[in-house]
Amino acid sequence: MTYKLDVKDRRILYELDKNARISNAQIAKKVGLSPEVVYYRVKKLEENVIAKYHTLVDYNKMGLIHFKICLKFNGISLQVEEEVYSKFAEINQVIWIAKCQGDWDCMLSCTVNSLKELDIIKDKLISLAHAHIFQKEISILSKVFAFPRRYLLEVQHDSFNMGGDLENLDPIDLDLLRLLSKQARKPVVEIAKELELTVKVVTYRIKKLLQSGVIGHFGLVLDYSKLGIHFYKSFFYLKNPDEKRVKHLLERLNNHPNLIYNLKVIGGWDLEPEFEFFDEQNFQKLIQELMSEFSDIIQRINTVNVIKEYKYNLFYK
Repeated sequence: MTYKLDVKDRRILYELDKNARISNAQIAKKVGLSPEVVYYRVKKLEENVIAKYHTLVDYNKMGLIHFKICLKFNGISLQVEEEVYSKFAEINQVIWIAKCQGDWDCMLSCTVNSLKELDIIKDKLISLAHAHIFQKEISILSKVFAFPRRYLLEVQHDSFNMGGDLENLDPIDLDLLRLLSKQARKPVVEIAKELELTVKVVTYRIKKLLQSGVIGHFGLVLDYSKLGIHFYKSFFYLKNPDEKRVKHLLERLNNHPNLIYNLKVIGGWDLEPEFEFFDEQNFQKLIQELMSEFSDIIQRINTVNVIKEYKYNLFYK
């Protein structure tokens, strides 16, 4: 059964998606409710539609290489497929696993320290499922545009642009990022206790990681099945990467309220925009419009519908 969101729920989700560490009191001021009512509503949303709170990090600033493997299977049973996903999930460098419908059956996101490690992890993953792989493709992330879910309120908001220069992080920063990647809304007091630090130090460290851009933002992972939302990942193949026209294409994509991520990549394709839609027809209409408006630079657009996520932890080091 689809969970019904009222206007207040949408506003609360939007604020949490902009900053998952926002307090209930701060949300209350923004949405016009008491902190007690906000607390109740947040708990209800967590029980029904919020899968987790995540931390988006800038891999370039951490000296990490982020790459994706897309797989098309050939003659694989559901049982064997589940077993393969379980084996994939055991590899630490794999931070995201998704089952899809469309041009690909499975997508894996990984972070590694070097091209050498990329080659090792890529071969390891392919070996685990080699008997069932019909086709495979790899892309390497170069830049990310991330957005809060503007479609919840039909508003505009600045993006969280990723892809900066390397930052020097110490072991405390890395421990903090590991905790926040698992639970971005974890209270500072609990983080301080777990890391054996003071609240003041933890607060300062989080602020510094945000200011330096190592942390892009704290957001939400939604349970799509509970909300009736379709999560689409698209793959844009450009035949003419003219700088001016690509800029216009990026502006067109990044201004769309249903876009949540837009990835520039190095690989078989050039862009990986990700969308969330309540209505599949509106997504297909958008793809057709983009193909028409930018037919001079877009060769083709492939799409997949993500139907289940088996692993979601956007940080590993």
